Amino acid sequence: MNQLELLESLGRPALWISRMRKRLGLPVLEQYPECYETFLRKVRDLRNLGVTEEKLGALWDVERKIITILHLDLGGGELSLIEGCSAEADPDHRLLLSNADLGVPLMSLDLQGGLDFQVRPRELFEGKEMGEDALRLLREYRKLFQGVRETIGRERKVLKEGLSWEKSVGLGRVKYTGANEYPEEKMHPFC
Repeated sequence: MNQLELLESLGRPALWISRMRKRLGLPVLEQYPECYETFLRKVRDLRNLGVTEEKLGALWDVERKIITILHLDLGGGELSLIEGCSAEADPDHRLLLSNADLGVPLMSLDLQGGLDFQVRPRELFEGKEMGEDALRLLREYRKLFQGVRETIGRERKVLKEGLSWEKSVGLGRVKYTGANEYPEEKMHPFC
């Protein structure tokens, strides 16, 4: 799909998509594959559920670091981090945004078996000073992920109340004119 089709599909202006692309480090393309749309749809939906751009950006940054430090094989190319977004998600084992499979439950404190933990010569500095630590990154991810869950939980109540109110005043009545046509708004009698 081209950019116009992407804009229409997501129901967002070009400025929003440009801002998300820039914040999340996504490339500008001539044609956008399904995974690109699915990833941006996920971001859009999380934003609609009250998750801030800052939280999404922090979560995405930690996901990329986890994928890198655990050497998760997501393929190659500039879209490798989001190519799994179109696949069916297992929320217990997959990262939220990239849909990358960790092989273990996200909320566990263990790593997958088979990792190289053989004894190495002692370094001058501890692991934290040398660079990223997988367990520390997973703890940080769980903390951010739990914050996203709490935000969505609070927003769910607000959305339910809003939809209930909307039904009570009849603002949401929509008449569809055809299978692939846009809905025709049916105005409230008081308008």
